[in-house]
Amino acid sequence: MRLNSTVASLLVLGLLHVTALPGAIAQPPESKNNDTAEVMPDGNLRDPAPSPEVIKEFLAKTQENLLLLRGGTFEMGDWGAEVNKGGLPFDGTLDSKPLHKVTLDNFSIGKYPVTYAEFDLFTAALRLPRVNQAKVVQKYRKADNPVGVTWQGAKDYCAWLAKQTGQAFALPTEAQWEYAARSGGKRLVYPTNNGESEPGKNLPSFEQREAAGGYVPVSSFPPNQAGVYYMSAGVREWVHDWYDKDYYSKSPSRNPTGPATGTRHVARGFAGSNSSAMTFKRWAPKENPPTGTWTLYPEDIKVPTREIPYTTYTNFADNAFRCVRLEDH
Repeated sequence: MRLNSTVASLLVLGLLHVTALPGAIAQPPESKNNDTAEVMPDGNLRDPAPSPEVIKEFLAKTQENLLLLRGGTFEMGDWGAEVNKGGLPFDGTLDSKPLHKVTLDNFSIGKYPVTYAEFDLFTAALRLPRVNQAKVVQKYRKADNPVGVTWQGAKDYCAWLAKQTGQAFALPTEAQWEYAARSGGKRLVYPTNNGESEPGKNLPSFEQREAAGGYVPVSSFPPNQAGVYYMSAGVREWVHDWYDKDYYSKSPSRNPTGPATGTRHVARGFAGSNSSAMTFKRWAPKENPPTGTWTLYPEDIKVPTREIPYTTYTNFADNAFRCVRLEDH
């Protein structure tokens, strides 16, 4: 049984019912169908704290949905110059070069990116309001869709899993992500079931994403050859590493973790076009999450509009993530 549907059911049954606080001026529009979430004084929704039993089952399903990848040595980066006519690279940018050998220890990676249902349980456990509550977000804020959060939110979620389980959960390093995307380091240009980009068959087409509100559920298309889902399906994913365009020329060969410091973190995966999701393509998005407030316009014109602050970890929808667990065997 998949974690996402299980947790979604748990949330619907026990965590996502709404009761307004006395004196609430206007409820966020998404609260009407969610029975017991608390409407906080600032207008944001906060789910009830999950019971120890719910958290226990959540953690068990999280671990069930990890995929073990045996470590090994692979050539990380763009190998196009070795196989293309005229020695042309696949990727026109220089930061995916030079091709260099990397050796990784065993690790397990989440089969799916973390979903809204899962992240909502995490924020509920920390007694934080939900992320991404603005009305415009609701068309893709669905239980089985990948959650969009800040890098810090992604890091804190994986750290919370580590604290709850006593196991070595973390954001994947850039090398771990590429190794998983390439199904154990194979020379696969795209992280799909056949290494090709075939919109509508092994990843969502633009029309399919639009019909779904922008994003499709995390198990909508086949996994890659290793069994990892959604690595080219419409979101980019945060990884642990700081970004340095020249890092590959000085990367250690064993278990690299990126530069010690930096100004931006690396993201991997889809970034606006199907070709952007090549397995070796690197991104360094400027983290610029929404700040301040958004305006709630109640349906009842007699009720005044309300400015509701953006919540902790809120970010744009395409900033997804998944966690890994380090293995000692």
